[in-house]
Amino acid sequence: MKIVGIGDLLIPENFIKSGFLGLEKMGHQIETVQWKLENYEELQNINLLVETHGSEAYEPSNDVLQAVQDADVIITQFCPITKRVIDSCKNLKMIGVLRGGYENINVKYATEKEIIVCNTPGRNADAVADFAVGMILSECRNIAKSHRNLKEGKWVRDYSNAATVPDLPGNKAGIIGLGAIGRKVAQRLRGFDMEIMAYDPYVKEVPDYVELVSLEKLMRECLIVTLHTRLSASTEHMINAEVLRMMRPDAYLINTARSGLVDEKALYEVLKAGKIAGAALDVFDVEPPLADYPLITLPNVTVTPHLAGGTVDAFTRSPKLLAKEMETLITEKDSRFVVNKEIFSKVIEQI
Repeated sequence: MKIVGIGDLLIPENFIKSGFLGLEKMGHQIETVQWKLENYEELQNINLLVETHGSEAYEPSNDVLQAVQDADVIITQFCPITKRVIDSCKNLKMIGVLRGGYENINVKYATEKEIIVCNTPGRNADAVADFAVGMILSECRNIAKSHRNLKEGKWVRDYSNAATVPDLPGNKAGIIGLGAIGRKVAQRLRGFDMEIMAYDPYVKEVPDYVELVSLEKLMRECLIVTLHTRLSASTEHMINAEVLRMMRPDAYLINTARSGLVDEKALYEVLKAGKIAGAALDVFDVEPPLADYPLITLPNVTVTPHLAGGTVDAFTRSPKLLAKEMETLITEKDSRFVVNKEIFSKVIEQI
């Protein structure tokens, strides 16, 4: 079986080659091609275009098309796999995505062509979980704000939450979305002796230190509300004006997931009015946001430029995780990480 990996600026060709050594030893042919981009800004712009308008919004260059035309399996992180790419591959049976999100894959067309699509959920779970906890501490304790002020020669100790700066132990943390990342956030916040609540309608079993509750109960009772669910039609703007009004006046909202989960205008209004203590945001409806972006202008918001998942360990780990998943998929007919499960039983016999 011929496996062709498409490297990019974050997961280059050599990472893919190293991660797929096991499958190469099993007799599979591993080839790679580098998706040539000028810089990280170009990659970010393409990613935003695809997230906003779908996988067909950007076509890869001809050198990528030529490299994958004989592939049985395509491996990609961010390079879009469009209808044109799929049609150029006469033997394609599977598309593997080196991350949890698969917005860059035309899954509908792949399914029509009976091509399995699998992803790598949780590949950067530790990175995002660590970052989320860092954002909690930074906003609650004014770490980033005081750092900036001292750099500017200002000795400032009075911040918007000065009267309500909390200790984490004994307080409640609410986690919305208890997947791989949400569970790791729960583990970390438990280490701070926080009480852990979670809202996830798709989860039945949780660690004994996590209490599954309704969204309303979580929003009303928790000091920290941190988002770790996927963005979909059912979760878009799930944190709207009505839900935000449920929050405690001393509460903090943390978003390292997707900006579309939150109604930004509603969040701006409650923060500006002091209805909640603060927010920490790594994602925005418009990226990069300009200096006059409404949420950025507020004193009770900590902001970062979509950094949560970006560690070298996450990027080097991804090919190894996907290769292991694919090995299990092929040898044990395991469909856990298959996106289009409806065709799996029919197609797997051909692989």
